Amino acid sequence: MTAAQWQEVLCRVRSLSATDKDRLLTYLHALHDAAQQPQRAESMPNTPKVL
Repeated sequence: MTAAQWQEVLCRVRSLSATDKDRLLTYLHALHDAAQQPQRAESMPNTPKVL
């Protein structure tokens, strides 16, 4: 992303209500946790993979 695009994102986040900021943080944490799951499963060789 360009600096101008990041600036737009920051402006939009700043304009959110406190409730919407909390929802956004919850969503971003969930995305981060989901992205970490495959790495954790691969690092544990005896853990069965769930499809």
